[in-house]
This record gives sequence, structure tokens and C-alpha cells, in this order.
Amino acid sequence: MVAQIDQNRDKGPIFRLPALLLAGTFVVMFMLPLFFRQQVYTIHIFSTVYLNGIIILGLLLILGYTKQFSLGQVAFYGIGAYTTAVLTAKLHVNFFIALFVSGTVASLAAIIVAIPATRFQGPWLALVTFAFAEIIRILMIRLKPLTGGFGGFFNIPRPALGGFAFDTDFKMYYIFLTVFLLVAFATYRIRFSAVGRVWLSLGDNEDLSASLGINIFLQKIGAFAVGSFFAGLAGSLYAGYANFISPESFTLKHTIYYLCVLIVGGLESFSGALASALFFTMLSSFIMSLHPWDMVLFGFIIVLFVNIMPGGIGEYLVRAAHRFDPRVPGEPSGSI
Repeated sequence: MVAQIDQNRDKGPIFRLPALLLAGTFVVMFMLPLFFRQQVYTIHIFSTVYLNGIIILGLLLILGYTKQFSLGQVAFYGIGAYTTAVLTAKLHVNFFIALFVSGTVASLAAIIVAIPATRFQGPWLALVTFAFAEIIRILMIRLKPLTGGFGGFFNIPRPALGGFAFDTDFKMYYIFLTVFLLVAFATYRIRFSAVGRVWLSLGDNEDLSASLGINIFLQKIGAFAVGSFFAGLAGSLYAGYANFISPESFTLKHTIYYLCVLIVGGLESFSGALASALFFTMLSSFIMSLHPWDMVLFGFIIVLFVNIMPGGIGEYLVRAAHRFDPRVPGEPSGSI
């Protein structure tokens, strides 16, 4: 039954890279830092692309698939960062254990907030999740003995595995890349799984999905939990990489930034989300230099894409895929 709801979405060719080109892409991603080993800022930019990609893919599951207008993704990102900071700096837990624990803690926090929040829709849901994000940010400030307060959390140790320390940006790049590829693979598999079809169906028509026997409440919580788990992983990576975190890294400004990135990429588009994350990360230094007009720019971009290009970049990527794929004629009707 769920397949019938999603039948129109999967008609036509799905954009699949040839195996050789896909393998080549992976090789380039792994070899890329070797060409920029002495250019720390360039490696930093590539690592940030993967970090933002992880956050955006988590938001894709929540907002893009199930249409839950959440403004709390930055809160789960912060929870992951502070969990790793406390575990590694104060309790001396290995980073890779802290990475998984941080994602789990963020996921559990998401379940707690999702139980009341998912009963709301539209602007009310956005308000509840925004309030939660602000509560988390205030706790970061007020719990000074644990979080460092306004001054931030210093001396977070770099990851280490056995006797090998990831003490340079070059080495950290491969941790970012590995986690990003795992998250991207999981997101792609979810998109074409039974669970992914259910999430897409309730995002399209919640009442129809409920009439087919789908437990809307549990499915929304599930999407919240998985998307927030990804955000927690990103926060953990950020803490281990930056060695310092503060509440200023988890504000409304960052929420709007991630929302803008997803809308530009396309709310249901996997490839569009990644392309948009790449585009915005490359331009991040320029955009942030426009402060305080950067927020105005983000708002303008959101309004522009919602009204003129509601399908985002992903829609045009699918059209391009159809143009070079002669197997099935006609206009694209699915997004990847």
C-alpha cells in the first residue's frame, strides 16, 4: 500500500552514477588532501563540507521526508559536541566511543522532545523545536562547571586510536570523510527502503498514510531520532576537531543557515542536499563576512527558492540525469 502512495515518485530513471565514475569519485575524495597537505585551510574547507553534509542529511530526514518543520537541529548538534567534550576531556573516554555515545544521547534527547512536539504541525512544531534549541543553548551557558559557560569548553583532546593520534587537519580529514560516507550511505538506503517510503508518504499526505494503518506518531519520532543521531555525530566531530566549543556555535543563526542549505538543495533531494552543502560551505567565508546582512541574505535566498525554485538544485540534477539517460523518456518525477 505504501508503495502505491510512492509509485509516482519512482517512475522514470533514477540518477545512478556508473560504477566506474562512482569509484573514481571515492578515489578523488580519499586522495584529495594529498594534493593540499601543506594548505591547512583548504583541507579545513573540505572537512567542513563533510561536517555540514552530515547535518543537512539529518535535517533532510526530518524536514525533507516527513515534513516536520524542525528548528532544533542545531540543538542536537550542540548536544553531540558537549557530550564528546565532557566524555573525552573530563572522563577520558576514547573519542570513537564518545562519537557513538554522542549520537545516541542526541537521539534520545530528540525522542524526548519529539513525544510532545510531533503532536503539533506547521508553525507550532517550529515554535516548540525552536524553544527546545534555546533551552539547550541557555543550559550551555548556565551549567558553567560542566560546559564552561560563555567562555566555552577548552582543551578537548584530539581523537586517538591505539598509539596513533589524529593530531593534524590532514589526519582528521579522513575521520570526517569516513563518517560522512557512512551517513550518506545510510541516508540513501533509507530513501529507497520501506521505512523511507513510509516517511515520504506521511510527508505527502499524513491522513492518507494514517488510513493505511501507518503509526504516524512512531514514524515521526523515528525520523526525529535518526536525523538527530546524525546531528549528534556531527557535533562530536566538531568538538574533536576544534578542541574548543562555545554556545556561540549553536545559535539561531546556524539554524537558519542549515535550513537555507536544505531548501536550496531541495527538500526531498539527496543529491541536491549534498550539492547545496558543498556550494554554501565554499562560500561560507564570504557570506559570514557580510554580517549582519548575512541573515538578510539567507532570508532572501529562502523566499526566492520557495517561490521560484521549490524543487531546489535537486530538481535540476534529476532533469540533467534524465537528459543523459535514454532508457526512459519523459519528464523526471522523482528526486534523489
